Amino acid sequence: MNFIGNTELAEIHGLNQQNVDMHAHILPDFDDGSHDLKEMIEILKLMKKRGTDVLFWTPHLNLNPFPHINQESIEAYYQQYENLVHQEIGIKLFSGAELFYTPPLPKKLFSLGKSDFCLIEFPLDIYPRYLFEGIYNIQMAGYRVIMAHVERYRWLFPKKKNFLRTKVDYSLVESLKNKNVYFQVNYTTLLNITEYPYMLPLLNENKIEFIGSDKHWLTDKRSVIDFETLSKMEF
Repeated sequence: MNFIGNTELAEIHGLNQQNVDMHAHILPDFDDGSHDLKEMIEILKLMKKRGTDVLFWTPHLNLNPFPHINQESIEAYYQQYENLVHQEIGIKLFSGAELFYTPPLPKKLFSLGKSDFCLIEFPLDIYPRYLFEGIYNIQMAGYRVIMAHVERYRWLFPKKKNFLRTKVDYSLVESLKNKNVYFQVNYTTLLNITEYPYMLPLLNENKIEFIGSDKHWLTDKRSVIDFETLSKMEF
C-alpha cells in the first residue's frame, strides 16, 4: 500500500523515496513514551531493521497529565536527541506533536517538521460537537489537519439499521473528506484488520493518507512499521 501523506512529508523535507513513520512517542521520560534511553534505542533499532528511514516524534500536547509539554519544551527536548538518533541509529528524526483538541484553539500550533500538517487527536468515545468548528479554525490558521488514528473514533463509524441489515454510516467520514481533512491509521490496525472491518472501504478508496506506528514503549502491543510487509498489503 502507498500512503501519499507519508510520501509528501518525505518530499517536503527533501527525503524522496524514504520510509516515514509520522506518529510516535518514543523519546524517553517526556510524555508516555519510552521509559529510558535504553528502551528508546531498542525500539529505534527495531524500526531501522524494519525499514524506517524517517521518524516524526509526536508527544502529546494539550493533555492534562502532561502540563509541562508546550512548543518550547518539545523543541528543547527534541534537540537533545536529534543527532544521537541520526548518528547512532541512522534514522532522521523530526519534531512534531499530537494535539488533543478541545476549545479554545491554542495560540500556537505545532506542525510535523517544517510541513503545514498538524496531527490532531479528538475524544475517542464521544462525538465532539466542536469538531468542524475546530477543524475550520486550524485550517484558517494555515495548517492542514490530520486526524490521528481514525480507526479509534467509534463515533466516526456509527451503525444504522437498514431494514433487516445493520450498516456503517459513512456520512461523517464523507463530510470530513469534503473539508479536506486527512486521515492517519496505526500500522497495528492493518495487521488486525478483521477487528476493524469498517476501515476497509476507506483503505480501498485511498481515503487514508497517512500511516504511523503510534509506538510508545516496547511492550505497548503496537507494532513498528514493517515497510516490506506494508508494500505487499492488499485489502
